[in-house]
Amino acid sequence: MSKKSNKKLVLIADSACDLPEDIIEQYGIVMLPMSIYFPEETRTQNVDITTEEFFRMIDEENLSPTTGVPSPRVYKQTFDKALEISDDGIMLCLSSELSGVFNYGVIYAKQFADDKITVVDSRTATLPHGLLVLKTARMIEEGLIKEEILKKLKKLIPKIQLCAFVGNLKYLKRSGRISTLKHILGGLMQYKPLITIKEGVIQSPTRVRGDDAVMKYLKDLGEKAVKSLPKNETIVVLHSRNFEKAAELVKHIANSTKKKIEILTWEIGPAIGVHVGPGALGLTWAGKTMSY
Repeated sequence: MSKKSNKKLVLIADSACDLPEDIIEQYGIVMLPMSIYFPEETRTQNVDITTEEFFRMIDEENLSPTTGVPSPRVYKQTFDKALEISDDGIMLCLSSELSGVFNYGVIYAKQFADDKITVVDSRTATLPHGLLVLKTARMIEEGLIKEEILKKLKKLIPKIQLCAFVGNLKYLKRSGRISTLKHILGGLMQYKPLITIKEGVIQSPTRVRGDDAVMKYLKDLGEKAVKSLPKNETIVVLHSRNFEKAAELVKHIANSTKKKIEILTWEIGPAIGVHVGPGALGLTWAGKTMSY
């Protein structure tokens, strides 16, 4: 029998939350790894493929991978690992509107974990999902019990905001997220659709024309978001292989306020990178929806 730690709860998340490794290690988060299916091989996020290698393969080698729900074996291994840490836990999953990870998580938590793991639908994806996981990890560190955390999550999940732009529409087209017509028109006119997630579903409420307009939009949005947030809150600049623009956006937001705000920079990983490709840039925070 494994010796239990003094930790009251264990936190599990699927790797589509895209949290950086240092955050995962700091809070002892157990990851359910997502598989990336290339034409001739399968790789596993956080196991045998780095984000850098993934984007090189889809960009330079022009490979077209897909993703899928982890196998029952992978769920069991993940739950077994979690239950070695604690007899009680929470699992935060990619939106059930976008993937079967949550629904299968509910089934396998009963089958493999005797319902000791409570599975929660994040209703979002990638780094908004990651922000939710981070906030949950911090609640656990503060010593909140499961019932308190679940109650807070119920209120917090609808407040998680995402506003982002992709670098190239071809990846959204390839994954079936936009129609061919919109892809052609967007490419010809250099339009960039704003990507949001509302009630678990990807939406595009507006668009801008050109990279300069994208940066202006996000800078203005960042200022508004920070102004609306209480001090010590967190805002995340997210990107995919777009380090310079992300750093520029971080600097602008930091210089726009004297309020003490945590500004983090996180990169989109392989499971969601399949759909957005390199060049994405955006913001996520927990708070009010800004007008578009």
